[in-house]
Amino acid sequence: MSTTKLYPIGRALAGILFIVSGIGKVLGFSGVAAWMNSAGIPAAGVLLVLTILLEVGGGLALVTGYQARLAALALALFLVPVTLIFHGFWHADAAEFQNQLNHFLKNLSILGGMLVIFGIEQERAAVRTGKGAALRTHAA
Repeated sequence: MSTTKLYPIGRALAGILFIVSGIGKVLGFSGVAAWMNSAGIPAAGVLLVLTILLEVGGGLALVTGYQARLAALALALFLVPVTLIFHGFWHADAAEFQNQLNHFLKNLSILGGMLVIFGIEQERAAVRTGKGAALRTHAA
């Protein structure tokens, strides 16, 4: 199987993670909002609704490929503060240190995946618009 066939599969699998996460937040809305409040997040309910829209919408964009470049960038930018705020292993006590470190590294890996998807989608868009040769020349 060529990489051109593997890429959409990988992109879709990354999208499923966000869809499931967003649906989980819908199903556990009050608990997630309370957790966000306890972390000192202002207007947690409003931010949680926006988070759900981003995760489900961005995940669907990755699965379908429609606006995947924008979705990958938005999800990457979203992951930065989320990872720093909710998975700061450097603040965790001994009992939670390894768990928070694992979540931090997992989010870092997902962030890397979003950057890869963004880069590939950027190149695909350039090829579609006829600017692909210039993009490849600058990347070398």
